[in-house]
Amino acid sequence: MSRRLAVATSLRPWLPAMAGMTCLGLGIGLVSMFGFFVPHLSREFGVGVAAINMAPVALLLVPGILSPFLGKLVDRWSIRGLMLLGSAASMLSLLVLSQAQSLLVLSCAFLLFAVGLVCYGPLAVNALMVKLYPGREARALAVASLGISVSSITLPVFVGAVLQVLDWRSSLALLSLAMLAVLWLWVLVAVPPGVVAPVVAQRQSVGKDITRRAEFWLIGSLVAMPLGVMLVLAICYPPLLVNRGFSAVQAGLFLSVAGASGFCGKLFVAGFADAVRQHTRWLVAFLLLVMLAGLLLLATAQSTERLVACIALLGFSGGSFLPLHPYINSRYFSPDIIGRVNGGQSPFFLPLGLTAPPLAGYVFDQTGSYELVIQGLAALPLVGLVLLLCLPQPAR
Repeated sequence: MSRRLAVATSLRPWLPAMAGMTCLGLGIGLVSMFGFFVPHLSREFGVGVAAINMAPVALLLVPGILSPFLGKLVDRWSIRGLMLLGSAASMLSLLVLSQAQSLLVLSCAFLLFAVGLVCYGPLAVNALMVKLYPGREARALAVASLGISVSSITLPVFVGAVLQVLDWRSSLALLSLAMLAVLWLWVLVAVPPGVVAPVVAQRQSVGKDITRRAEFWLIGSLVAMPLGVMLVLAICYPPLLVNRGFSAVQAGLFLSVAGASGFCGKLFVAGFADAVRQHTRWLVAFLLLVMLAGLLLLATAQSTERLVACIALLGFSGGSFLPLHPYINSRYFSPDIIGRVNGGQSPFFLPLGLTAPPLAGYVFDQTGSYELVIQGLAALPLVGLVLLLCLPQPAR
């Protein structure tokens, strides 16, 4: 009994991080179940799969547009209340979507889902971790980001099983209500009410106008490089591997390696980043070099062993940057403005996110492969390294 009590006591301080894990898993992690509903929506509403596949663009555009404004709310309002409001809006939107009879209702419901996702997604979760875990930000951010990996591993299996029993409308309605209950339970139980971190007087003058600070622009542009690489690789991997003689099943196994490596990358940040907080730039340089090595290997790898090695390197580095982005910001900006900083940098990801996939598709149409795309992607971590050299030593 005493051992169980000791374990429970040691875990209690990390309940907010676990709540963050749940919010990210049932937020951004829901992208992993999108593909299950595409054929059903296409048949039900008589539109092509290409049109349905435009929906994920909203998941990129809406946060990019709204995050700079919501970042201020995260610093001034109750994060708990924002999470409850956002999760309710998103899950109830999915419920409406499951009953939609027209494309207009379907589109509006999905748009509201994307808006709600911003309120309980990475912007709110990352700010919560930085404000609530001073000195342990990296571990908290990495624990929360694990929710995306866990969701991508478990949710497709669960959704596939539900769709074997129920039609798509009933499945989506059931899933939305179940996820709403889980999200509200975790947020109400584990997330403290009110303002998470009080504004310290000496910090009030720090970073009032974040856009005048070079760090704001350098960090946002730097992190956009590896995240852009991972976005394009997610599109390129299957046809690239098939073109190199592997079956679709084997390609799926390679992607599993990437997912598992991303999980390990987040654990690496959780266990290591706080210990070397005075050398954050060296940690970022190491991960950028790992990504560069993975891309250079991927450009020439043909054997199974080399492909596994380079995909593991890319998954490890890409997974690391998800929690590392808000952690880098926490080393340069005080917690009372961290939501504004993270939100203000969201548009930095739009140029690559909106242009790189179509350009990669154009290269594939012209050449029949993604080989040139992989070679071109190697320039992005190099640009990141140049930006890193311009980044000053953290002041915090």
